[in-house]
Amino acid sequence: MSKDMDVEQAAQATKTTTTSIEVKAEPVAVAEPITTTIVAVPAPTVTATNGDSSSKAVEEQKQQPATAITTTAEQVQPSVATVESTANKGNKSNMDPTLINFKVLYVLTQLCGLTMIVLVGTWIGQHFGGLGGTDNPKQEFNWHPLFMTIGFIYLYGNSILIYRGFRTTRKKTLKLTHAGIHMAAFVLTVIALKTVFDSHNLVDPPIPNMYSLHSWLGLSAVIIFCLQYVAGFMAFLVPGMRENYKIALMPLHIYFGLFGFVLAIASAVMGLTEKAIFAIPNYSTLPAAGVLANIIGVLYVVFGALVVYLATEPSYKRKAIPEDTALLSANGTE
Repeated sequence: MSKDMDVEQAAQATKTTTTSIEVKAEPVAVAEPITTTIVAVPAPTVTATNGDSSSKAVEEQKQQPATAITTTAEQVQPSVATVESTANKGNKSNMDPTLINFKVLYVLTQLCGLTMIVLVGTWIGQHFGGLGGTDNPKQEFNWHPLFMTIGFIYLYGNSILIYRGFRTTRKKTLKLTHAGIHMAAFVLTVIALKTVFDSHNLVDPPIPNMYSLHSWLGLSAVIIFCLQYVAGFMAFLVPGMRENYKIALMPLHIYFGLFGFVLAIASAVMGLTEKAIFAIPNYSTLPAAGVLANIIGVLYVVFGALVVYLATEPSYKRKAIPEDTALLSANGTE
């Protein structure tokens, strides 16, 4: 019996060992997912070796990123255009406020000057019989205020502003334009002076010349204008003037140019008042001719003030452009 018991115990021990082994072997089966995962890694390579359908699938997969990139590039191009458009709008909206102010005042100056000329023409046409020749000295005189307003005020003022009004034009062109406008103003001024002397000398009895403050200041302004023109022409247009002389002369040229212009405005206001007092009956009651004369005088002053301000404000000064620098380097004088 002891032997049978030993055999039974041995058998049970064997079963226990087998069971243990089986239990211990069970975790090995858990490794199957790991094996599956590892095998799944080279799946694209295996698929590539299959039939035509698999090859087409691979090609489609390869083409998909390119399509995505192409679509992205197409989307970027409008974005770039939008950014450029926004930048351009920003540049327009961020324009220098100083330059905007100058343009507004410059246009206002031109409107004031043109209105001034129209009103002078209306004044002499409706209230003083219009224009005439030497056979009618009183009507011949009417050329004087008209030509003085056009030449010695409007053109004179615009010649002063030419450098700042056309700041993107080459300086050499501006110099010639400056001199040309001054010459036109000089011609009109000479004609205006002749008509006023004729209107005094051709009447019976003759009227004395050069006795009023208006005539003194007016002739002084004309003399200063002529001297300015000759000095400026010799210094800045005729070749050969040394650069240090030009630099020394420029402040004087600017000062006396403005001084002569202000003197012309003052003389014009005096002459307008003198004409109104002598030629308009009951001027003190402000008839239509008197009101119009006063309005013209106010426009003279406003026009003169705008010109002087635009010509002297430092922030409105014209800046040199590349063409000016190139011309200066080539010629040595500019």
